[in-house]
Amino acid sequence: MTDPRCPRCGGPLGERPAHSRLTIDRDIKICTMCGTDEAVRQAQRQAPVPPGEWPVA
Repeated sequence: MTDPRCPRCGGPLGERPAHSRLTIDRDIKICTMCGTDEAVRQAQRQAPVPPGEWPVA
């Protein structure tokens, strides 16, 4: 069995993945570091990194 990977950075999801803010249902699981980045970007009123620019599909 392989460890699940974060679709945003390619790193491991870890035990408690975050949920990406890019969908209304927040159904895309991402690692906590990427989740923190999305939260900070939102708090600073910056545009999110679109999935087309994520290194992993």
